[in-house]
Amino acid sequence: MNRIKHSIEEVIGHTPILELDGLEKQENLEAHILVKLESLNPFGSLKDRIAMAMIEALERDTDIQPGDTIVEFSSGNTAIALAAIALKCGYRMLAYVVQATEERVKLLEAYGATVRDMTQDEGVMEVMSSLPEDGDSAQALVELFKKRSEEEGIRYFLTVQSANEANREIQYRTTGQEILADVDHVDVFLAGVGSGGSITGVSEALREKFPDLEVIAFEPTDDDVDSLVGVHSISLTPRNSFPQIILRRDRVPYDRVIKVDKEDAYRMSNKVAQTDGIFLGITAGAAMYLAAELAKKPEYRGKTFVMFGYDDVLKYLSSPLTDRKYKNRKETV
Repeated sequence: MNRIKHSIEEVIGHTPILELDGLEKQENLEAHILVKLESLNPFGSLKDRIAMAMIEALERDTDIQPGDTIVEFSSGNTAIALAAIALKCGYRMLAYVVQATEERVKLLEAYGATVRDMTQDEGVMEVMSSLPEDGDSAQALVELFKKRSEEEGIRYFLTVQSANEANREIQYRTTGQEILADVDHVDVFLAGVGSGGSITGVSEALREKFPDLEVIAFEPTDDDVDSLVGVHSISLTPRNSFPQIILRRDRVPYDRVIKVDKEDAYRMSNKVAQTDGIFLGITAGAAMYLAAELAKKPEYRGKTFVMFGYDDVLKYLSSPLTDRKYKNRKETV
């Protein structure tokens, strides 16, 4: 059978799930820790899926044309995937970055994106700072760029991942279903909140088959809110900046939230590189750390944990993640 692909979009998804046998053995864990390796997507992250879906939604629902500009606010991964697909399709990309590592910025530029620091755009910051507590940040940004389109003669199209239902839908339809096809049973799903799409879409898919599923979200410690690249604060996030994907629903998709220290995430990513031969990024490190800690508790003995390998170490070479001191084993408390 001819399995040759003819479009980069065809390569997105269908990522494998790896059980961390080495980590389980070293830590004497009587549980199954499964990582879905989204880092193996063509642009290197879970966000490849949503970038494809959001561009397809623009092409279906708007009059976007080659030469028009797609705008997204991102810590890097979403914007990278958008920029790559946009370049192929003839669109321009304007990426407003927050928490982006040097590697992410360079990848964005390599794919032809214009990169801006969101905090340096006075118009954007004014809009965000003036929103009422119950304001809709996504709609406010759409209105801002609609005005800029008229003033600058540039057709801007915002994807706004935190409010874009294509984000949640693609995670439900592909990522969630792939997990169900590969795993006999899931007891615990661990995820960061981020834009809200993956934790919402995947948990909805998994709960249809496993109604007793526990969904645990994680966030940085309160004194370290900007240290975990790609992991956003939940408890300290103003309502007007919280993902609209979640706010539109009757309840949040997670059962509880646990805080993670950046150094625990760094050490776990390094540890798994040694025990299982795969060096994942910081968000995955946080998820794997939590899974290992929970697995030591009697009530989680024999349970199956599922999480994402969001991206890999190559996007963090300039960050502290690869510092030698994190290669040493740290005893947990």
